[in-house]
Amino acid sequence: MKRTLPLLALALLSAPRTSPADPQPSPGPDPLPILWGVGRLTPAESRLLARGGAVVKTVETDDRSEILTFAAVKVSTTAARVLDRFRDVEGRRGEPWTRQIGRLANPPAAADFTGLTLDAGDAQFLASCRLHRCELRLPAEAIEKLPRDLAAAPPATRQDRASALFRELLARYTESYRARGNAALFYYENNDDPVGIPASLATLLARSQFLNALAPDLYAYLARYPEGKPADVEDLTYWVKERFWLRDVLSLNHITLSDRRTGAGRLVLVVSKQLYATRYYESSLGVAAYVEGPAGVYLVLANRTRADIRPSGFTRVERMLLNYLVRRRLEARVASLQAQLRAPSAAKGAGAGTAVRPTS
Repeated sequence: MKRTLPLLALALLSAPRTSPADPQPSPGPDPLPILWGVGRLTPAESRLLARGGAVVKTVETDDRSEILTFAAVKVSTTAARVLDRFRDVEGRRGEPWTRQIGRLANPPAAADFTGLTLDAGDAQFLASCRLHRCELRLPAEAIEKLPRDLAAAPPATRQDRASALFRELLARYTESYRARGNAALFYYENNDDPVGIPASLATLLARSQFLNALAPDLYAYLARYPEGKPADVEDLTYWVKERFWLRDVLSLNHITLSDRRTGAGRLVLVVSKQLYATRYYESSLGVAAYVEGPAGVYLVLANRTRADIRPSGFTRVERMLLNYLVRRRLEARVASLQAQLRAPSAAKGAGAGTAVRPTS
């Protein structure tokens, strides 16, 4: 079975512990030059950022199946506001593309998934799933079991039954991931080109060496989770159903937040690992960085996503379309974050904030 070409860009970015009120400085390089290297900023883009504008762009990579997005903007906010914003995943309900969302307890409870429902179309896809012939991304065990369980339900209740089965699947999956880490992640067997999430995520992490340069202990923790947790790190997991072009995508995600100081000032890193997605994605790793320094306070977003696409990757025309669609989505995300993170004093001022100005 051939893979379904995604019509929309793949955008984007345990109970929390309270971070230390005044994290201790740790030796390390100035974060901004490292982050600017991720975005491959041009002199014109650097000048735009210095003037208070925003850079939103896609960055070309050697992997034709990968999309790398980058955004940076000066912000008037605090580390505490950034941490609160990214902890509050359910606050994303106000975003126009978010259909349903829920944060998970540790261990996940059935109530955490109450709001999760499969669309009628996805319930129908699930009922007809066969190994290597399934419209939803699933492991072999689920492909063999779920359609059988669904077939036993009366036709009038099959959509509700499909949603219940999916909730049970994700609850077990989350609990296993928290106990075993990346080794518990799915191996997708829904089409004729199976792929393992652990290997795909490892590829994205290996390509994100800027994280290793900024926070080697955090980088190691992401690779070895749940082992080696740094003292200033907290974790949370959540599920979300989002609208991508003409279809909804249901995903499960793990967020790791780190709050620390460097020689240049306060540094907050928020790393999002996608643990599962019903379609389009193979894997995704996003990083949000709040950086204080002599040049000002910046928010930087970088996301690497590997797509569910043919082995040769996107064609040139497909990539042009994806780059356009990704930037549009990221522009909206940056504008939303700017508004939510703006310090109250700045928000009261006339003309506070700077409109997003995308670059190619």
